[in-house]
Amino acid sequence: MDYIVLDLEWNQPLSYNSSAYKSVGGKLLFEMIQIGAIRLNGNLEITDSFNQLIQPTHYIKLHPRIRRITGIDPDDLADAPQFVEAAELFHQWCGEDCAILTWGCDDISVLQQNLDFFKYKTPFPPMYDLQRLYGELVNDTKNRAGLKSAMEHFEIPAEEDHPFHNALNDAYYTALVFKKCPKPEDVLRFPQTARKLIHEERSRRSEKCDVIRVGRIGDPLRGKNAQTPPCPVCGHRHELAAGYVAMPSGAQQALCVCGDHGLYTVSIKFQKAEGGKRDMVRTCALTEEQNPAYVSTKILQWQNKLAAQQAAKEKQAK
Repeated sequence: MDYIVLDLEWNQPLSYNSSAYKSVGGKLLFEMIQIGAIRLNGNLEITDSFNQLIQPTHYIKLHPRIRRITGIDPDDLADAPQFVEAAELFHQWCGEDCAILTWGCDDISVLQQNLDFFKYKTPFPPMYDLQRLYGELVNDTKNRAGLKSAMEHFEIPAEEDHPFHNALNDAYYTALVFKKCPKPEDVLRFPQTARKLIHEERSRRSEKCDVIRVGRIGDPLRGKNAQTPPCPVCGHRHELAAGYVAMPSGAQQALCVCGDHGLYTVSIKFQKAEGGKRDMVRTCALTEEQNPAYVSTKILQWQNKLAAQQAAKEKQAK
């Protein structure tokens, strides 16, 4: 049996008030624009690859964030096949005696929504979640680790000619992680089930609150839970884009940027716990505005606030 490691890239509406989105509603939240895959044989040797761009038919204009992180240009998609043809090419390439692996459930969910919307009925081989196997290996099944974190864990270096957020390159890196797993065949214990994608569900998932016991740590704001907070949508951890600023409410707030989901705020408060210990209440929330110019301006403003606050502290210390 072969293993097919799959990764996708997709476009999204420029606005959920746009005519393009309103014409399809929640039936097509994301439209696929690239399929990338790596084939490994039973000995985990890479034997083939698949790379197919897809011409969008509904969200024709590329969202600025998608264009920025993927490097895909509209001209790249102009002569590409549309979804049904691309899906059939991929299906034929996969063959029958194989298992498809993805990193997390996002790809299979977006794939299934596109299959349903474009009425592609031919079933694909069974799909499995490599991210869940990795979580079990590192004894962290609650937080969904990012692909980059897994690469760092296995000491897999990123390659200059294989930039991230390209479906084929990300599939290649995922395949390298798969090869490093002590018992890679255990991935078959984690079958994938597509979740239904709707705009309302995405909105509900744009905020995540955690209560973390910090005990008597001197400065928990310097710890991992504060310095690399998770994206509230995908759970992948990211370093702060702009550090913590003390707010009038008593909370400490900072900014992060997820390459997939954009700018999110991090708010931290502390409360008393049993035994004289403390709990850190961390809330991560995706911002409503994700325009690149807004994000850059917001981060710059936040950095200026932080600099002014630090300057005031230094002045008081004197």
